[in-house]
Formats: sequence, structure tokens, C-alpha cells
Amino acid sequence: MSRPGAVRSDQTSMRLLRARLWLASSMWLPVLAANLVGIALGLLLPKIDALANTAVLPIALSSAEQIFGAVAAGMITFTGIVFSAVLVAAQIQTSSYSPRLAARLRRDRVVIMGLALPTATASYSLFALAALGHEANQAGERTAPAITVLTGLVLTFVTFAAFVALVQRAFDSTQIGGILRGLLKRSLQVVDQAHPPSSESWHPDTIPVPDGAVLEIRHDGVAGVLASVDRDALLRLARETGAFIEVIPVLGQYVQRDAIVLRLRNSASKADARLARRVLVLAHQRTLDQDPAFGLRIFVDIAIRALSPAVNDPTTAVQALDPIEALLGELHGRNLGPSVVLAPDGTPMGVVPTPTWDDYLDLALIEIRHYGATSAQIARRLAALYA
Repeated sequence: MSRPGAVRSDQTSMRLLRARLWLASSMWLPVLAANLVGIALGLLLPKIDALANTAVLPIALSSAEQIFGAVAAGMITFTGIVFSAVLVAAQIQTSSYSPRLAARLRRDRVVIMGLALPTATASYSLFALAALGHEANQAGERTAPAITVLTGLVLTFVTFAAFVALVQRAFDSTQIGGILRGLLKRSLQVVDQAHPPSSESWHPDTIPVPDGAVLEIRHDGVAGVLASVDRDALLRLARETGAFIEVIPVLGQYVQRDAIVLRLRNSASKADARLARRVLVLAHQRTLDQDPAFGLRIFVDIAIRALSPAVNDPTTAVQALDPIEALLGELHGRNLGPSVVLAPDGTPMGVVPTPTWDDYLDLALIEIRHYGATSAQIARRLAALYA
């Protein structure tokens, strides 16, 4: 049994979200993992070649050693070029459009792959070079084993392909059209996750908040931005205390230490502090995960920066209004506003605040109307949007 605007818990997706948020702030981890894999391959493949008596390449071992030495040195230099390209793209995005775009580059798979592959290939080449010399001394062979050398060459060409993809992504991420397309695609996915389409209507004034004694819980951990609400933890807390739970902060809000974060109505027992902390999923900075308002916020930032006297580029602001209109069109008619968390039997156990249609509409248009009040282009585009 379910109700309009009500949501059920999903423990697996919440664990994935926590892991994704942690990985988003740990860009070094996939790079380190790729290097460890490269080191392992560099040490193991020469031994596999020696044990399996695989075919050898018609080149001298000294030539293979020179190849690996050149690849290792070249990839170390290549890593600096890749880093410079990423840094330039991030600088252009943050200075020309919005500082909030930098976080998207850090989580981009192409960017991570472009940084991980050159260093992993260099690590593989260095350790394969050492292992080849060791195996050759033991076996007395002076020819290059096939698997080890071919793997190094394949890694080199894959790295070049990743660099081409990275260059293409860098060009796309510095052009307003590419930025808007990528951000709109991700924002539409988040809208579907946060506000699934439904033919039923939802009226916020029907939220079943009971009367009675109220117990307020304050945040006693490290301050951060609310990225999501763990509804499974909320259900467990509601069952343990027998209370109806109200979540106070909204997604994207900064939660400082000692701020009121939960209200427990008609609680029969004291709340477990550890479980109460798990209800809120905090991040170091605001993210687009489960927060459609942040997508609108970035589009609005791009538009009002373009309308500033220092930039004076109303055409870019008009371009930013195109995805804003698309997002508003997707949000219109969906179950917006506070959502009720239901137990498996359909009993209301808590309520989570989410933006209403008016909130989204104000966020999307008020600032652009204010800063673009004297622009004929903005007036025409807004008139078309309202029509």
C-alpha cells in the first residue's frame, strides 16, 4: 500500500550513495587502485611468461627493456600534460560559468581514467622492466616474452585513446553547449529519482503529522551539507522510539553542529544517538545526487553571471534558460513537496521536506528576472517560457 508522495526505504541504494559520496571526495583512490593493478601485472606477467613457456617476440630483450624504459619515462611526462588539461578545463568552467561545476569534473569517469591510465602504465612498465631482468638472469634467455611486452603496448595505446577522449571531454566541458547538455542530462535523471512520475496528485496539507509531545534531536557530528535522507534508518528509529519523525533540514542545506535536525512526536523511548545520526547523509559540499534544485541552481548561476555588468553576455543567459525550461517542464505535475515515509504495511512513520513547485519556480526564475530586467533578450525568452 502506498500514498501519493510517499516513499519506501531502499537500503542498497543508500549504501551506494554513501560510497559514491565518499569516492567523490577521494579522487586519488581510483588512481591508486589502477597503479596497484599495474604493479601487480608488471610483477606477475613475466613469471607467467616464464612458467607457461609462451612464444617470444622476435626482438632482443635489450630492445624490450628500452621500450619499457621509454614508455615509463614518457608516461610520467604525459601525466603532467593530462593534469594540465584537466586544470585548464576546471579553471575555465569555474571562472567563466560557475564554481559549482568543478565538482562535476572531479567525478567525471573520463577525467579519472585519463589520470589513472598514464600513471598505471608507467608503474607497469617500471616493474615489468625489473621483473624481465630478473627472469632473464635466472633463465639465461635474451628474447622478450610475448605476454609481458604485448600487454605494455596495449596499455600504451589504451592510454592514448583515453587521452583523446579526455581532450574531447575537456573541449566539451569548456563550451557552454556541452556544459548545459551534460548538466541537463544528469539533472533529468535526478528528477526521475527524486520525484518519480505518478498519475496521482499529492496535497501537502494532508501530511499526517500527529499532535503530542515533541523531542528535538540536534546534530552532534561534523558539520556538512545534507546530500540525502536515509529512509531505512528513519524507519528503524521510528520503530525503536514509537515516534513519528520529522526531518527538519532540506536537501542541499548546510547542517551545522548543534542544529535541530529531527523532531520526534509522541516518542515512547529515548532515541539512539548513533541511529539518529545515520538518518542524515552529509557531504563535504552540495552535490546533484537526489537534489534537483542543485541542478537548477547551477543553471541560474550560469545565467546571472552572464548577465553581470562585467560579462554582459545575455545570449549565454538565454541558453541557460533552455535547460531550465526543460527541467521545469519535467517537474510540473509531479508529486512535489514533503514526502511521507511509509512502513511496509503503509503506516506513516515520518516526513521528509522536499521543495514544492513554487520553490522550484522561484529558484529557477526570480534571480534571472531581477538581473535581466533591462535585457530585451531575457524579456523575450521569459515571455516564451511563460507562454
